[in-house]
Amino acid sequence: MRKRKNIGLEITFVVVALAVGVGFSLKPWRAYTDQKEVRDDLVRDMKAAEKRSEELIRQKARAESSLGSEELARKNNYHRPGEKPVGEN
Repeated sequence: MRKRKNIGLEITFVVVALAVGVGFSLKPWRAYTDQKEVRDDLVRDMKAAEKRSEELIRQKARAESSLGSEELARKNNYHRPGEKPVGEN
């Protein structure tokens, strides 16, 4: 059986190798977290834009319906010919 004389040297080598490996992996991890933050911001903005788009589609559909057109006209004080607004005598 072979005796190990330099076990301390081997342990030192392993520790240095691990330290170098961790050191080299820090920059990619920082880039990953930065890109993840950017992605999360973009996803949040996209979801907000989608909600706004859905709301505008609903508003457009309501405004283009006959009931919506009449409601909008009455809000702007338009009345049918011969029609008197409520409260006027």
